[in-house]
Amino acid sequence: MKKKIVVLLSAFLLLMILAACQSEEADGDSNEVTLELWNNLASGSTFFPKLIEEFEAENPGIKIELNNVNVESSDAEYQAAISDNSLPDMFITDAFSMNELVDLDLVHELNSVFPEEAQEEYTEGVFDEGNTRIGDNIYLFPIFKGGTYMMYYNKAVLDDLGIDTVPETWDELLAVGKEVYEKSDGNTEGLIFGGTSGWLVDAFVQLMATELSPESRMDYVNGEYSFNNEGNVETIEFLKKMLDENALSRLTLETNSTVAREYFAVGRTAFLIDGNWTGQLLEDENEFSDWGVVQLPTKNPGGKQYGEFGVSSNDGMFVSNNTEHWDEVEKFLIFLRDNMYEELVNVGEATIAKEFDLVDGEAPFEQIEDIQDIFSTVSIQVPNSLTVNPEALDVQLEVLKNGPDSSPGEILMGYLTGQVSDLEGELESYESAYNKAFDDALEAHESVTREDFQFPDWVPYEPYTEEDHQ
Repeated sequence: MKKKIVVLLSAFLLLMILAACQSEEADGDSNEVTLELWNNLASGSTFFPKLIEEFEAENPGIKIELNNVNVESSDAEYQAAISDNSLPDMFITDAFSMNELVDLDLVHELNSVFPEEAQEEYTEGVFDEGNTRIGDNIYLFPIFKGGTYMMYYNKAVLDDLGIDTVPETWDELLAVGKEVYEKSDGNTEGLIFGGTSGWLVDAFVQLMATELSPESRMDYVNGEYSFNNEGNVETIEFLKKMLDENALSRLTLETNSTVAREYFAVGRTAFLIDGNWTGQLLEDENEFSDWGVVQLPTKNPGGKQYGEFGVSSNDGMFVSNNTEHWDEVEKFLIFLRDNMYEELVNVGEATIAKEFDLVDGEAPFEQIEDIQDIFSTVSIQVPNSLTVNPEALDVQLEVLKNGPDSSPGEILMGYLTGQVSDLEGELESYESAYNKAFDDALEAHESVTREDFQFPDWVPYEPYTEEDHQ
């Protein structure tokens, strides 16, 4: 009898020990923190998994759940998350600007992640007002330092046709484009760009226009919008001439940037206009390496162009204001700050937010230096009304909301297809509508004046720094 009792007691104690062990395991699981990260960067699906693996190995109590969001559907996903108050802990998006997210009180400040000594390792201007910072707070973790546009050329096409000229001017681009078409009997064409990608067309037309009209889009001296100017008119007329004389592929009229890049990579065209990120996509997605890159051709030999140096919402990462795990998020962001940029260079990203020379990465293709040089030449800091008066943000948001639905890019595409006949009239109508929205917004905000948008000492093609604002 005593032996039976001892056996029962032993079994009971064993069960208690097992239960305690299971309870400890449960407690361990419950203490593990999972952070959700939504990514819509194409290269992010490559570099984020490696970084996450390294971070989790160093921090076993923190897990990062990566969700690579489909770019085409991401706008709807983010809008739904905002409506449901269910934004992930960290996210990258172009569905909303930083200004809008801050205005809606949706994002957490990141000041502790970027003390002054850390900011010094980044390209000048990255932490300027309106780029990653509003007022005294940093809200955007900078991954890239904005973007610009350039012209890629297919070396194999030019070599096969015996063409050794890479165009630098409009006349050369027209002549070489016609030569490509004639020598190939129309099987290969000169230039292509994603004509149905409105963001691309708007941006590169504006960039080309700045050679002839530095005030193209924003006239910083007078504080008003400018679209019906020599730069836009002549740029659009030149592209129409390219189309009419078989130097611009008609495929341009019906393709987006992705499809245009595919045509270029397989040799259907000799030249492609696209962004600074395109080199990495050509190498990885299209598996094409026989290419070079140059600045967008100018009308005049040695002509200057400039684009606004600006970090957009899609160039970095936000943290939700509703995250329940700020301490763990902060730890992950500091890890990224110290380790991510090397991985970005390793996958072929040229325009990282940190100073390129300070990052010890190995670029997978040599043309990355050309892309970096073009970016540095073309992208400059311009006057910023938010530095003068932070409340100018309200005016900017209202102009974006109430401005015309069309764009110079749409006007170009309409002109190429014959739907727009009066080019200057269309541009004038667009300019008037934009300035009407601007005037109305200024009138509605007494704390903001036109003088906040006027910079009489602005010199085109030269950086306008924070010191200049002061």
